[in-house]
Amino acid sequence: MGKYLFFKGCTIPAKLPNVERLALEVLPEIGIELIEEEAFSCCPDPVQLQGANHRFWLATAARNLAIAEEKGLNIMTLCNGCLNTLAIANHKLKENTELRDAINKILSEIGKEFKGTIEVKHLLQILKEDIKLDSLKNKIKKPLTGLKIAGHPGCHLLMPDEILNFDDPTDPVIYDEFIEALGATAVDYLSKIDCCGVSLALVGNKEGNNKSIHTKIIDVKSAGAQILSTGCPFCFTQFDMGQISASREYADLKENKIPILYSVELIALAMGRSLDDIGYKTHKIKPALSI
Repeated sequence: MGKYLFFKGCTIPAKLPNVERLALEVLPEIGIELIEEEAFSCCPDPVQLQGANHRFWLATAARNLAIAEEKGLNIMTLCNGCLNTLAIANHKLKENTELRDAINKILSEIGKEFKGTIEVKHLLQILKEDIKLDSLKNKIKKPLTGLKIAGHPGCHLLMPDEILNFDDPTDPVIYDEFIEALGATAVDYLSKIDCCGVSLALVGNKEGNNKSIHTKIIDVKSAGAQILSTGCPFCFTQFDMGQISASREYADLKENKIPILYSVELIALAMGRSLDDIGYKTHKIKPALSI
């Protein structure tokens, strides 16, 4: 069984506690042992904070990486944003000696040092590279046969691809292969690589944000999907809660609602959990599903 230090991030414990719980309960059943670590801070945010104060952003990420190095464990996260920050920081500090020395000078004030001895991976990367999707297929107990699921990988899992090296950012297929490994039918659709729109929401562009949500949901529904799945808490919230807010501007969303399931929720269902077990009732969009 692979052992990883669980980087929960901020959003999942605060807004999606069922996702955190399911990860700790279900992932060991497919060969992923998670070790909790209370000393971690925010990753921090790969968009706003990186742009506002790059040195602070990098030093904070380096502190988190140093904590994992002290434990001698690679990091696993369920958050695209956390992956993006920590993986990019890890890469930059490993490649740039001058930058590493400058950041370590800051870390020395709290008794930490970045050495570059661990890796950072998203759950989907672990399933692809460490567990292997064929092995995952053999581990599931209740294949999701008959379900048509569209996957939304999300921007921060795909780019920058020269660092993350997860999938082709212009034509991603790994999330579809993950869906197929669980026994469901993966649904391809035109706007698969489009952003969820959260960056527009962060800068107050409500119109652009709602348009992003509308485009994605209508596209997924038109392609015949019953469920939209993602492995990013920001994307999840955008598409779950966002369908409600965007429907005030786009009335057709009221008639075309689609449930959003987190990647680890799909795994839990394929391991025999029920909709009640995964906390489906806590979702904002929750039409009846037959699983």
